[in-house]
Amino acid sequence: MKTLIIYAHPTHLGHHGYFLEELKIVLNNKKIDYEILDLYALNYDPILRAEELNFSPDHKISEITKNYQEKVTAADNLIFIYPTWWQGVPAILKGFIDRTFAAGFAFKYQNKMPKGLLTGKRAAVFSATGAAKIVNKFIVGDKGMKMMLNNVLRFCGFEAKGFSVGSARDLNDRQKKLIISEVSKLVLYLYK
Repeated sequence: MKTLIIYAHPTHLGHHGYFLEELKIVLNNKKIDYEILDLYALNYDPILRAEELNFSPDHKISEITKNYQEKVTAADNLIFIYPTWWQGVPAILKGFIDRTFAAGFAFKYQNKMPKGLLTGKRAAVFSATGAAKIVNKFIVGDKGMKMMLNNVLRFCGFEAKGFSVGSARDLNDRQKKLIISEVSKLVLYLYK
């Protein structure tokens, strides 16, 4: 079973870096094959060029996008790790989604209805936010997580589930325990 981890945070400090490290420990202990795409470390270019649009007369997918699409195709599971900023994903991750999960690869329209093409795969999303989890869920409506789960992953055919930590302003012992708990739940979901 192959897992692709997409990490979209400018540092490995704090909640997201801690989550990634704890996840790697569990995956290594379980001897699960994984690869990490650290978008910031890769200096990923999130700009979708006009020629990459599937309806462009000069339609051409870049080699890097083809490479990432091959990695997505080869993976049984995807894990996204990113902060929730302004109730959404970081721009670098949005660009990765726009370029990689393109029409014709991740979905198509059939009889004017969208059809996900990445079926038979599972995805898990981990995100931390500065707002308290209860505020994010019940007052804000968990918009960022819902966008990623429903409007991207499930739209493309994935079975998907989200995991999160709120009040992520200071990585203290309590927050570390919450993160370890979320890692356990995520691993149980993907590898049951």
